Amino acid sequence: MALPKISTPTFECELPSTKEKIMYRPFLVKEEKVLLIAKESGEKIDIYNAIKTIVNNCVLKDNFNVNDLPVFDMEYLFIQIRSVSVGNIVKFKVQDSNDGIEYDLELDLNDVVVQFPEEHDSKIMITDDIGITLKYPTPAMSDSVAKVESMVDLTEKMLDACIETIFDDEEVYSWKQESKKNKQEFIDMLPIDAYNKIQKFFETAPKIEHVVNYTNSEGKEKRVVFRDLDDFFQLG
Repeated sequence: MALPKISTPTFECELPSTKEKIMYRPFLVKEEKVLLIAKESGEKIDIYNAIKTIVNNCVLKDNFNVNDLPVFDMEYLFIQIRSVSVGNIVKFKVQDSNDGIEYDLELDLNDVVVQFPEEHDSKIMITDDIGITLKYPTPAMSDSVAKVESMVDLTEKMLDACIETIFDDEEVYSWKQESKKNKQEFIDMLPIDAYNKIQKFFETAPKIEHVVNYTNSEGKEKRVVFRDLDDFFQLG
């Protein structure tokens, strides 16, 4: 005789990049096992893969693939899923660098948002009439460049993966439809100032960042900054 089915609650949030409504469920025992194995390993690649697996499993959307999301969307979704799975209030300890005392603090995951810097722009003008549009790095892109050791090769691979279109006064050209030769020639001919603008796009890309403030025994205002997903992953 078949065992009864256990119902699972569903939740909704907006993707920071597009404001698309996404339905998701809490993680279950099978995802909890993935988390525990990654925590025991402590390796960044295992943690990263665990996060991808959990987000992919828990999002309730047909043909959803976590590898297609901007990385910051994936990180945001993981925090939302973790919040409804084991609670939004996370207690943690921090040892103060001045008085040496260990303080008990709390982080409310519901307060964590993606920060969008004001100076960030995905449209880069190369000349007065030629420009490019860029898209955000995805987990798939990150996987493809993980083993690249040269900084020059890494930058070129990320640039190749993140250019979406080239445009001028008359036409818009799809980057992915261009030949490898044409792409390389275009990148090699970029002016230095345009190249710097592109680097700024990556440097100012949206990211998760959250600050917990406290006052130590000496009356000094202190802050704990969470800006890496590993910080949130290891909590609790």
